[in-house]
Amino acid sequence: MDVLPAFLRAVLFRLLLKKLGKGGFIDYGTYIRYPFKVSIGDKVWINRSCAFYPGYLKEAEIIIGNHVSIGPETSIFAAAHDYHRLDLPDIGKTVRIGDHVWIGGRCIILPGVEIGEGAVVGGGSVVTKNVAPYTVVAGNPAKLINNRELHPSS
Repeated sequence: MDVLPAFLRAVLFRLLLKKLGKGGFIDYGTYIRYPFKVSIGDKVWINRSCAFYPGYLKEAEIIIGNHVSIGPETSIFAAAHDYHRLDLPDIGKTVRIGDHVWIGGRCIILPGVEIGEGAVVGGGSVVTKNVAPYTVVAGNPAKLINNRELHPSS
């Protein structure tokens, strides 16, 4: 799909994804496994070379809210393997990203994580646990850095 112009890619994504809101953009190099398990809200910007792995299990979806910005080379996983068993069966847990979230570049978001409304995830973070609304997290594993203070628009 990378050779197609943006408007044609948008048409294809609209046909393939479970939901694709209006006014957003999915940049070149983005890979979405099982696109019918991915829902994307309005005005979502997905930067270059991101990867989304919802998994084929029923409980493994990726749900992205409205007004979300996802930095380049970020990977979101809603599926993994149960390493407690030698046969490594698939497991799946839905990932939910709230409205007005900013995820920096090269982040990894693991299965079952919920990122609350207005949260910020610093670049290069590995998110293993839920992120509270209007907080800033960063690191590996991602930890609370600060609360997000909002200022009126000028």
